[in-house]
Amino acid sequence: MSFEQDIKQLRLQKKMTQQELADEVHVSRQTVSTWETGKNYPSLDVLRRLSDLFDVSFEKIMFGEEIDMRDKQKSIAEAIDQDVSLKHRYKRLTMILGSIFVLLVLWLGMLLVGYQKGIDTIDRMNPFLQYKVAYTKMPSDKVTNPNNKTNHGYWTKWFSDNDMGTEWTKLTLTTGLNPGVKDPYVMAYHKGSYVKIARIVP
Repeated sequence: MSFEQDIKQLRLQKKMTQQELADEVHVSRQTVSTWETGKNYPSLDVLRRLSDLFDVSFEKIMFGEEIDMRDKQKSIAEAIDQDVSLKHRYKRLTMILGSIFVLLVLWLGMLLVGYQKGIDTIDRMNPFLQYKVAYTKMPSDKVTNPNNKTNHGYWTKWFSDNDMGTEWTKLTLTTGLNPGVKDPYVMAYHKGSYVKIARIVP
């Protein structure tokens, strides 16, 4: 039913005239008449008075039907459950993204430290470094001898990464003894401090 029909029915059930109803809620009889003809509607304050007067719920006055509070509570509970579920998802997603970010920072930091410290095992796995060919004058057989108890044939020297000698890399490697090459040089195929191949060349 509509508001105008409901308000008229409630008045008749109370056996009240329009004037008596008007006096009860402190409005004019003409105002009550406009309610019952659908030309006007009462304010919220007057609706509260009408609810108390006819002993019906505010929802009944406003919407013409009762609202089941159990359904309302159920919908509120569902909304809370959904909100809690979303918060758990956001928290889990934040933790995953945070962990990925921390691991990425640690990985980049490790690559940077490995490059600066010349750690060949780290440089070998560094995707940002490219392989280069470098040259240097070969040390004496005394230094490159594998039987050398001091370095076991490993030696360290600066290698030129280009023909102009403007780019240099400090490499540690082993080549073994000179097989008889005159004025030997060592060619190294390296990535950062990691030497993949080393050859003795004229």
